[in-house]
Amino acid sequence: MATGLGEFLRNLRQGLVKADETTRGEAQKGETARAEGARRRRDHDTSSTSLHPEQCGGNRRGNYLERLPSEIILKICSFLDASSLFNISFVNKRFHDLANSNALWSVLYASEFEKKKWRPQVRIMTEAVSSTSVEEKPAGYWKKLLLKEMAGYKDTLWKTELRHMNPHTGMPALTEQVLRRLHIQWEITLTKKNGRESVHKQSHIFFEDSSVTVLWSRGVWPYMSSLEGLQLHGIMCPALPGPGDKPRWRSLIHKTSLTRSIPWSYLGADKLVKLLNLNKGIIVGVWRGNWKIAFIMVNLHFHKLIERSLLGSRFCPYIPTGGTAADPDCGRHGYTLHIVLHNPVRRIMCQHFSPLYTSRVPFQDDYVQLIAINFSDVPEHKPVAKISLPWQAEGVQGDVERCCMMTLTVLDEAQRPFWCVSSPVKMSNKFRAVDLEYEGEQFIIVYEDVEGKVKMTFVWMEMLQQYFLVQLSTAFPAAKVKRHFGGES
Repeated sequence: MATGLGEFLRNLRQGLVKADETTRGEAQKGETARAEGARRRRDHDTSSTSLHPEQCGGNRRGNYLERLPSEIILKICSFLDASSLFNISFVNKRFHDLANSNALWSVLYASEFEKKKWRPQVRIMTEAVSSTSVEEKPAGYWKKLLLKEMAGYKDTLWKTELRHMNPHTGMPALTEQVLRRLHIQWEITLTKKNGRESVHKQSHIFFEDSSVTVLWSRGVWPYMSSLEGLQLHGIMCPALPGPGDKPRWRSLIHKTSLTRSIPWSYLGADKLVKLLNLNKGIIVGVWRGNWKIAFIMVNLHFHKLIERSLLGSRFCPYIPTGGTAADPDCGRHGYTLHIVLHNPVRRIMCQHFSPLYTSRVPFQDDYVQLIAINFSDVPEHKPVAKISLPWQAEGVQGDVERCCMMTLTVLDEAQRPFWCVSSPVKMSNKFRAVDLEYEGEQFIIVYEDVEGKVKMTFVWMEMLQQYFLVQLSTAFPAAKVKRHFGGES
């Protein structure tokens, strides 16, 4: 009995052990089967995308966009508009190549023409775009055409109008008319240190014969200390804006920093505002005491102004291309100097000098100069009206004395622009080092950049209540002459 019971218990124990081993074995087999199934699904997913090793980059858990084949990315890009497609081209080289595909831009170009039913032969143009000749065009061909269309100008028309030059200024004679006809305006974008941006539309413009002064004085302005940057864009506004208008194309003209670490000069002040001179002809007026911006003023030279206002992008300015003179000796034949002093309200002085010949600057052999008015040549001295810069903002106005805008154009013998300047300038007191026939206080205006220098000397005639310009000279590096004319200076 005892032997039989002991045998039964022993057999029961062995059975339970075998059952437990069987259960664990089946569980392990199930887990193995599930792992194998997951591995097969991963392999299937990987093989279905037809990835190349260089696309995977050796890391299956890396950037999924780079693992996508080009065909899928092109399909995704086909749902983007022109602006978004333009922006993603800056991501990397692969996206740049794909986002500039003629297949994408030709479709956008055809759809743009379909929206303008008034255009003649729209159907023919659409068929041409949809034909097999799309890929035969050079890379970027349809993108260039569409961006021109989005800018909204007729390239050949205004370029033809700008061929007619004003013999007095050397600038296109119809610049102002073309700017008004194309409804070109300029916007200021201020960027705060927290990343927020505010856009300000122009409130006043003043045309001179070779420049335009633009004023922004409306809206809510931030404090100078809260700003990080300033951008100036050219835009083309519709003649009759509608509620469904698309965002306008912006062409970057200038971008600068407004932090105090970037040097800017002090122009002048009156009882209400102080004027700060940034580079590229930008004036920022701030209220005295709190340094809150009251207005911004910019003087823009006519040289390539329409191109700079239309042909750049939102982030990159237009870069003109120019050749060299055929005759290396042209730099010695004669120059033309046209200079205008003005403000946003009136012209102060306008003088034209031709021909002028270069000479070496004493003690500065690396500079050459053009002397338009000399101290000793009294008959050439010019009377000049009162020099000041009026302003208006938030219903108040003022006038800052002894500063104004200067627009200077130097042309070579072929009447090609050699040096163009549009900048605010200020007068400074000068020690009376030169004896003149005039009795009065002397002032100077000095402008200098990497391209050249300008110096003017004035004498204030108290009895006549006006200035006399008794000296005017310009100087520029000899290397600039060599670079411009393609010969030895």
